[in-house]
Amino acid sequence: MSAESLPSDESEAHQQPQPQKKSTDIKKNPANSYYYWHGHEKERAKVGDVAPMPTPQLVKRSEACEAPAIAATTSLVTKYSWCDAENAVTVYVDTKVEGQESLADGTLQVEFKKRTLSLSYVANVVSSKATPLQRKKQLLLHLSKSINVDKSEYKVKEPSGQVVLRLVKEKPSKWWELVKKNAGSGDDSEEDSEAAEEGGVSQNDAPA
Repeated sequence: MSAESLPSDESEAHQQPQPQKKSTDIKKNPANSYYYWHGHEKERAKVGDVAPMPTPQLVKRSEACEAPAIAATTSLVTKYSWCDAENAVTVYVDTKVEGQESLADGTLQVEFKKRTLSLSYVANVVSSKATPLQRKKQLLLHLSKSINVDKSEYKVKEPSGQVVLRLVKEKPSKWWELVKKNAGSGDDSEEDSEAAEEGGVSQNDAPA
């Protein structure tokens, strides 16, 4: 037998077919890989496989969300004016004080009683501080004569912010005084003060 007829070991090794891997071993389902990767995020974060999610931090608080600070004490309305007519007395209260105060919307409250006028509101106060400031204001008058509560009324004049209160008299008569002399007693009796002199428009300081 000649040497050419005998196949060498190297030629047989090259001629033997190599086993092929299944396509399933080479390609993985990308969708399954995605859910596997993200489904175990917490466990991977513990071992340092992924960085943990950052904690949200407050960067800036908007000043517009802060409610105005209201003063704890109530300030008295110290000045008002009034005018006597045949059937009614009109009282004027200015809520704007030298451009430093203005009437806050929706805070005005007025109560008429037979011998008492009560007015209160919250004033916006101009302040150098960043936080807005508000102040409670009040006017309480013990009237010299009786009024008709049901017919009495008030309104706010714009843009001046002046409160106009029309007190309808129970009986047409001359009012020489708006506030009775013993105003500190606070009663609501029917007793009227006697007339002393004829008057018209007057300006008063509110009783302390």
